Order: sequence, then C-alpha cells, then structure tokens
Amino acid sequence: MAANLNAQLEQEAGEELQAYKTLQGHVEQLLQSRGRFIQQRVENEAVRDELALEEGATVYKTVGPVLFKQDYDEVKENVAKRLEFIAKEVQKVDDQVKAKQDEQQKIGELIMKKQNELRQKAAEEAKKVYEEQMAKQA
Repeated sequence: MAANLNAQLEQEAGEELQAYKTLQGHVEQLLQSRGRFIQQRVENEAVRDELALEEGATVYKTVGPVLFKQDYDEVKENVAKRLEFIAKEVQKVDDQVKAKQDEQQKIGELIMKKQNELRQKAAEEAKKVYEEQMAKQA
C-alpha cells in the first residue's frame, strides 16, 4: 500500500514537473516575442526622431527597388500609431509573462510539497524497517 502511495506521489510530481517545463517554454516564447516588439519599437522611434528633425521634409518609402513619395503628416501619424500599437502589444506580452510565471511558481510550490511528502514517506518507511530490524535483534 505504501508503495502504491509513493508511486502515485512520484507520478503526480512528474506530471507537475512536466507542466512546469511546458510553462517555461511558453514564457521563453513570450519573451522572444517581446524582444521582437522592442526591436520594432526602437526602429519606429528612430524613424519618429528623424521625422522630428526636419518638419515637412520630403519622405520616401522603399517598396522593393522603387521609392514612393509619402505625405509627411501621414507618415508621422502612421509611425505614432505603430508606436502606440507596439506599446500595447508589449504590455499584453508582459501581462502574459507575469501570469505564466505566477502559474509556474504555484506549480513549483506543488512540486516541492510533493517532494517533501515523498521524503517524509521514505523516512517513515526507513524508520519502520529500522524498528522492525531492532525488534528482531532484541
């Protein structure tokens, strides 16, 4: 019976560990996504800063090998909208990362609890075996 309980605890701890590792993979993917958004933000901030240097300048957009003239105000507005969108996406990713990390922490605590239960059961079994050996010797 004790062996069944130990096996069950070990299986549950293994399942929790797998869930923990899965969450860790999700967090890594989210952090990579966040990195891409940050890179886009930096690029768009550089464009915004360039546009601020010379109000009303002629702006061109590269499409393949061709340059197309763009309206200055439209470009400035588009960059501002992109920066706003990117900021919202970064915040969304940050919220998701925090939620996954909180969930990961809860699972980590469960794993530790199950491991402690396993250690306690093992100690009880060892004590029982020791007491039986001592009783046989007496």
